[in-house]
Amino acid sequence: MTHAKNIFTYMLALFSTLAFTGCFEDSNDDCQGQAESSKTQVELRLAASASSPTRASGNNNGVTRATWVDTNAAPEGEMMHNCFVVIVQNGKIQNIIERDFSTDGEKESTVMKTVVAKGAATFYSFANISRADIGLEGINSFPAELPAGFDNMYYKVDGNTSSISANGIPMSNKQTATIDDNTRTVSLEVIRMMAKVQLQFTNDTGYDLNVKSVTLTDITENAANNVSLLPKIEANEVVPNINDAATYADFTLTMNGTDGKEVKNGAALNTTFYVNESVAHTPKYFVLSINTNKGTVTKRIAMTKWNRIARNDYLIIPVKLVDYRIEIEPQVFTAIGVKPELNYSDDRITATFKSYGEFHLKLHVYKRSNNEELTAWRVTGVTTLEANPAEAEDVWIYDDEPTYDSRTKTIEGYISPRKGYAIHEINVQIDGVGYVIPYRLQIIKD
Repeated sequence: MTHAKNIFTYMLALFSTLAFTGCFEDSNDDCQGQAESSKTQVELRLAASASSPTRASGNNNGVTRATWVDTNAAPEGEMMHNCFVVIVQNGKIQNIIERDFSTDGEKESTVMKTVVAKGAATFYSFANISRADIGLEGINSFPAELPAGFDNMYYKVDGNTSSISANGIPMSNKQTATIDDNTRTVSLEVIRMMAKVQLQFTNDTGYDLNVKSVTLTDITENAANNVSLLPKIEANEVVPNINDAATYADFTLTMNGTDGKEVKNGAALNTTFYVNESVAHTPKYFVLSINTNKGTVTKRIAMTKWNRIARNDYLIIPVKLVDYRIEIEPQVFTAIGVKPELNYSDDRITATFKSYGEFHLKLHVYKRSNNEELTAWRVTGVTTLEANPAEAEDVWIYDDEPTYDSRTKTIEGYISPRKGYAIHEINVQIDGVGYVIPYRLQIIKD
C-alpha cells in the first residue's frame, strides 16, 4: 500500500520562541487576540497522504505501482480515527494539538488553528497512534523536553493482515517550516505505516479454478519495534525504514478458508491485503506464489519486477492465470580440473553455481492441465534486469554473456569465478496465444 504527496522541506532559521496555545476549526475561540509580536496565528492543515509516485519503470509485465488517490483509499479503516501534531522549536516541545474523531467518524483531513512563535519549526504529525505509545503521555505544560532519540524511535506495525484493526492504520510524518508574518497555513501530511496490495486475477486457463492462497516472499514480520516510527524520504520518495533487527519471512494469505475463492474461466477476481514495508532478500525481487485447487500442479510462481515495498505504497499486481508453465533444465559441463556445481531450487526461480564453467539452460513449456510438453513456441527476448556486480566485461558473474540459441531452445553462457548475481527475464510466445509469458530467473555465483 504510501508516499507523501506534498513533502515540504525548508531551510531552517534559528529564532527564540515562546509558549503558545491551539484551537480547532470548529472552536468557539477563533484565536483572535492571542498572537503577540513574536507569534503568529496559523492553520495546520493535516491530511492522510494520498499519492504514491510510480517507482517501476518500463514494461513491468503485470506489476504496477498505482497512484493512491481518494478512490483507492477505503473510506473506512484507512483514514484518521484520531490525530495529534507535536510542534517543536529550539529543541523543545512548544505544544501538542490533538483531535479525536470517534464521535463523527474517521477523517481524511482536518484543520487546526494555533498560534506559533515565529522562526524555525518542526512538526511531528501522528494519526491512529496514542501519545503513550511514543513516550509523550503526561506532557501538558510547555515548553517540554522531546524524548531522547525520538527521531530514531521504532514502532510495532502489524501490517501483515487482510483487514485493518478498529484503531486504523498508524500514520506518522516529520516536516519543517519557517514561520513568519506571512505564514497563514502549514500543510502537513501523515504517511500510512503499512502498504496496501491488490491482486487482480484473470482466469485464462480454459477451466474454472479456486485460488486457495497467495504468498509473498521476504515480508517484514509483525513484531515489536519492527519499523521506524518516522518515514524515511529520499529525493521526495518514501523508502523502507526498517529496523535492522527486524525479521522477515514468507507471508501467506489464505483465501476464504480452505475452499479458496472461485475464479471461473474468463472471469476476474480482485483481492486486497496489507503488508509491512519490506526489502527482497533471496531472490533479490519478491516472489509471488499462487496456490490453486487444480490437479497436482497447484503452485504458480512469478518473480516480480520490484525489490522493495515502502510504507503507504499501493501495489496493484495483475495476475493472469494461464494453462502453461515454463521449466528450465540445467546442463553443466566439466572443464579440465573444474567441476561446476549447480544447485537448482525446486521453485525454478534461482540457479546457484558453486564453481565456474560453461552451462546450458534448456527451456521447456508444458500445459498445466495434462502435463503435455509443447513444441510450438519461441523466445522473443532475453533481458538482464539487474546485475551485481554491474553488467560489464571482466566485472559481472559471466565470462561469456548468456545467449539464446533458437535452434536448441537453450540459453548458453560461462560462469566466471567472480561472486554476485544476475536477474534475467525470458519472454516466451506460444503459438496461438495472444500474449507473451514472462519468466524471471536469478543466477547466483557463490
